[in-house]
Amino acid sequence: MRAHLPTILAFFLLFFVLKTSAQNYYTLRGYVTGVKQELLPSSSIRVFNAGTGTNTNNEGKYQLRLIEGLNRLTVTHLGYKSQTFEIVMEADTTKNILLELDQKQLDEVVIKNKRRDYSYEVIKKVIENKSKWLNQYQNYRSEVYIKSIENFQSSKTLKLDSAKKGDTLANVNLFECQLTRHETNDGKQKEEKTAVKKIGYQRKLFYTSISDGEFNLYKNHIRIAKLGENEITSPFSDLAFFSYKFELIKTFYEGNQKIYQIKVIPRDAGNALYSGEIEIIDEIWVMRKADLSLSKRALLIHDSFDIHLNYTPVQEKYMLSEATYSWKVKEGSKRYVGKTEVSQSKFVFDEVLPKRFFGDMIGLTTQTAFEKDSAFWASIRPKPLKVEEQAVINRKRKLDELQNSKVYLDSLDRISNRITFQKIIWSGVTNTNREKKISWFFGSLPNLITPFGPGGFRYRYGLTMFKRFENRKSIYIAPNINYGILNKDLKGNFFGNFLYDPIKQSRVTVQFGSGFGLINVFSTLADIARRDNFYQNKFVGISHRTELINGLYTNVGFYKEKREDLSSFKFEKRGDELFKNNKPIIFSDGNISKVSIGLEYIHRQQYLQEPREKIVLGSDFPTIYANLDVAGKLFANDNVKYRFLSGGLRQVRNIGVFGTLEYNLSASRFLDTTRMQPMDYKYIRGGDTRIFSPAMYTFQLIPKTFRVNSWIYELHSVHQFNGYLTSKIPLLNRTNIKEMIGGGLLYIPQTKYQYAEIYGGLNKILKIGRERFRLGAYYVAAQSNQFGFRSGFKFSIEGYNPNKNTWSF
Repeated sequence: MRAHLPTILAFFLLFFVLKTSAQNYYTLRGYVTGVKQELLPSSSIRVFNAGTGTNTNNEGKYQLRLIEGLNRLTVTHLGYKSQTFEIVMEADTTKNILLELDQKQLDEVVIKNKRRDYSYEVIKKVIENKSKWLNQYQNYRSEVYIKSIENFQSSKTLKLDSAKKGDTLANVNLFECQLTRHETNDGKQKEEKTAVKKIGYQRKLFYTSISDGEFNLYKNHIRIAKLGENEITSPFSDLAFFSYKFELIKTFYEGNQKIYQIKVIPRDAGNALYSGEIEIIDEIWVMRKADLSLSKRALLIHDSFDIHLNYTPVQEKYMLSEATYSWKVKEGSKRYVGKTEVSQSKFVFDEVLPKRFFGDMIGLTTQTAFEKDSAFWASIRPKPLKVEEQAVINRKRKLDELQNSKVYLDSLDRISNRITFQKIIWSGVTNTNREKKISWFFGSLPNLITPFGPGGFRYRYGLTMFKRFENRKSIYIAPNINYGILNKDLKGNFFGNFLYDPIKQSRVTVQFGSGFGLINVFSTLADIARRDNFYQNKFVGISHRTELINGLYTNVGFYKEKREDLSSFKFEKRGDELFKNNKPIIFSDGNISKVSIGLEYIHRQQYLQEPREKIVLGSDFPTIYANLDVAGKLFANDNVKYRFLSGGLRQVRNIGVFGTLEYNLSASRFLDTTRMQPMDYKYIRGGDTRIFSPAMYTFQLIPKTFRVNSWIYELHSVHQFNGYLTSKIPLLNRTNIKEMIGGGLLYIPQTKYQYAEIYGGLNKILKIGRERFRLGAYYVAAQSNQFGFRSGFKFSIEGYNPNKNTWSF
């Protein structure tokens, strides 16, 4: 079969990657900046002789592996003059690259608009001087007070600053905090919370920690993960005149200072931009105040988000002294209105700090932070609480007195534990004991039956129990039983999980029982319910996961299973009508004892340290993982023996305004295949018809699932542009439709199987009640030396996890 050019190119690249160990390579690293030392994230660096390249990260840093000898590189950044240079690599080398602004292009925009409005000259002066304000200190320390409050109710008219008759504690979320903050001019941060008050649900509140992110308008772009996926372009960006229009509202004096009040207008409604007003001080060209709103493009959960910033002169520096963030969210019939007020004072500049003062822990909450009384809070608040806010505190204090009484807790339990017809037939029945902090859940009537289980109709019943202790430890159990009518067989299992160390996320998981296992857990949707994908088993397993040091996790487990095929089972005729040749798989009975060892490392994992738990924030580095499964003769009846090793890299990386890149590069191999059964093999999953399957773990157009017992190399990659391209297309930029591209490579040396795919398409986020869904339509093309060229359209739907700020896949 004649090979197509895409396949040749794709697998030449894969071959090149696998053979790099035979050549000498050295690392070239450094920063890309403008001539005023401003960092230039998302700069493109291309290597002519290798056909490879990279982009600088959010700090303007790059790193490349170059072949020994002469290399020719070119560096480009939008709005700057490109630079090409040659370098001879004989050892690891550091080279910082300076790019000059393409002043001719920028001046054309400024001159064109300056004739109409002097505001363009003012903004140009701020851009020229912003590096001064970004570097006005090496580091600083300040005292910060934060108050965040959110009201919610079903009324269409909701005002945060007006108390309503009949308000209860249930519809108010409140957070108060006092912390000491440290920050450097290159963005390193550390906070220590010495006083904290929490009332109600906290996840929707913005800026309960400095790790939520701040609106530093002197930076070209910022990304606030809690608000959306896009990087927001500043009105003081080096390329601001391409993104914004400006209008001088008025000029006025405050003391001897001349102030320009300027209106900020987005040029393109589709981009993640600000709109509103800013105030600039003449001659020193520094920002004094900003009142801005974020465009819809910048927001994912929120319907609106406003920012108010006040800057104050401190020791010839201009520091952010007050910030207010206001938002609105609509979720079904509920309306949320929130406001966070931040006050920053007592600045100390350029302290001599310990060498490793800024580390992976960027936030610490002291043990006594939650023990402060009302007198303490009254003494540290910059402004007294408003009437309705004080009412919330008073109601909370009174409820605290009641909530420790058994009578009160029992009364709440009687209400929530009431059995209703709706719970029985739909949602299930919950039984909670608040005094003992334990909750049971009993399944509803639909959960009692499995109409299409193995062997036909089955009765089943399951329940769960969850208990959280005062020290944040928890225990979860989930037993269930099921009975098959046709075969008169009783099955059941037990699952238990005990989180015994919330700081290290250490937990023990136990499971045992009898039931039905899947031959291939990653089977296609069309094949997963076929009889040849099931077998009977009796099993017991135990595993332990913990964090050894920050970012290094280990998981060790033991699993024993007895396996039988379904040759003696009776089946209903409905299965024959649904599938052709629907016969169970036949194999000899097996017994397996397996030990699994897994390691996972995340370099420079950042986190917040609470008194009783650790909150992981993530890292700019990829996750490195490795797993080893060893099955052998640990007991007399064991007759399965193999060893399977797998590992790889995975990462989700923001690439500035260009979107988000996600990839998963992996390799796996059976080191020993002495005796294996069908469920022990590694399966390469076939593609689903018209359904776009999770791109980081599956391929889209492989015709049929097949199994492998040798080396497997896989690469999966997806880039979500988050509207970077569609935002520039008239009319389409108002639909919030976003674009993506991606692809995958598969190589199996034993059979010389080669497969490459590429896809691209559009997706749109829909809001249904409180949930967010992303609908997608994509065109996929694939090439393989086994089946040639294939292509087609596919569709997807995936949910959003607001707790992790991620999509399901």
